[in-house]
Amino acid sequence: MKMNTLLSFRRYFLLIPIVGGMFMSSCENTVDIDIPFVKPQVTLNATLIHNTFPKVRLTYSRHILDNNWEFEPITTAEVKLTADGQSFYLDYNEESEEYISLDYMVMEGKEYTVEANVEGYDIISATEIVPNQVPIKGLVYNGKAQVDAYSTSDDITLIFDDPIGENHYEISAYYYRLNSYTDQYGNEFYYSDNQPIYLEPKNPTYESDFFSNGAVSVDDKLFEGKEARIDFFTGGNYMELDNGGEVHFVLKAVSPSYYYYRSTSGLQDWNEGDPFAQPVQVFSNIENGIGVLMTGNISSEKMETGSN
Repeated sequence: MKMNTLLSFRRYFLLIPIVGGMFMSSCENTVDIDIPFVKPQVTLNATLIHNTFPKVRLTYSRHILDNNWEFEPITTAEVKLTADGQSFYLDYNEESEEYISLDYMVMEGKEYTVEANVEGYDIISATEIVPNQVPIKGLVYNGKAQVDAYSTSDDITLIFDDPIGENHYEISAYYYRLNSYTDQYGNEFYYSDNQPIYLEPKNPTYESDFFSNGAVSVDDKLFEGKEARIDFFTGGNYMELDNGGEVHFVLKAVSPSYYYYRSTSGLQDWNEGDPFAQPVQVFSNIENGIGVLMTGNISSEKMETGSN
């Protein structure tokens, strides 16, 4: 009798957590939490390059939980470009989704203010000076270099005179070759082979922690007001190619905003997906909004490859 009573009690206590679990699961409630979607900010992005038409892109910022990966363009704003006391209005181009003026070209040495009047917002604006051109003084091919046990690269020195004052540069290179072919009817067609060249500076001071399509951003702290000689290895051997191609080097004098934006945005992209990376605040110089106004001035020289 005692044994049967003990077994009954054991069954009873075993049923308690089972019944309790069933009861608790049947009482679950779904709670929806409203996350406020604040008013989007106006984003202004523009790069004013000497001797080109001004272009300005306006969009609304996206919320962090917005599933739409495309930024919504602002098509009805009033965009004005001012320099030397004269203002020029830019018209919206639906194809490029930018505000453009074909009546005025950006000029070096001038200070430009971009203003955007968007309904429901304060005037969005930014001001930058277009730097003067810094010509490439020389390009020296130092021969083929053995960079590791398996590969070689071209060894090239870029030479230019750095103006007095604080200056910033973006240096890039690309390979260009004009090709042609004849179809079955005897018609000759031309097409170009144009590809960027990855540049690796010999001086580790000029190295960056992120990839920028082969370009290198530098300031003038090591050669301020003097002749600059910067040595590069190229990502491959181009100078020995005997196919009529050309290696072009581009020296772009850029505004501080250009330099800081490229550096911070490149580092942010490089750290994407790394939960332990230090957060990077991307540079912005837009008043009453976000984005960046950058300026630049391009100088380029070519080096013919092979026997040419």
